[in-house]
Amino acid sequence: MAGPDKNDGSLPLTQKSASELGVESKIEFLGHVSKQDIGATLNRGDIFINTTTIDNSPVSVIEAMACGLCVVSTNVGGIPYLLEHEKDALLVPPNDPAAMADAVRRILTEKGLCEHLSENARAKAEQFDWQVILPKWTSLFEQMATEHENE
Repeated sequence: MAGPDKNDGSLPLTQKSASELGVESKIEFLGHVSKQDIGATLNRGDIFINTTTIDNSPVSVIEAMACGLCVVSTNVGGIPYLLEHEKDALLVPPNDPAAMADAVRRILTEKGLCEHLSENARAKAEQFDWQVILPKWTSLFEQMATEHENE
């Protein structure tokens, strides 16, 4: 589990739950991960769980997709514009731990689902590479400049 403690009580609650369930030795609480270590950290996993209650276009999700992880995310904010349910991620309602757990269970048990989500997510993440994005921005700016000149 990676990310800084947001001081909202979720970290100690998660640690307590892990202890009560007897799985604390199976969970590593990494805390903050530096930008240079994100790829290596993500590559240690298979599933990326995003439990946010609001977000527009989380870079962490795109990074996970680029690493080929299966993404399970809440269906909030801009996320449904970024991720397509059943194609490159599994989307669940916010604040629904049972739905989140069911989605993770599906990835672990449904034949071919992991590969399907991972391949599609990786392909979508490639669309966010600067080698793809920069020419689009350049073209847009050139088009706008030309239109402005012709006014």
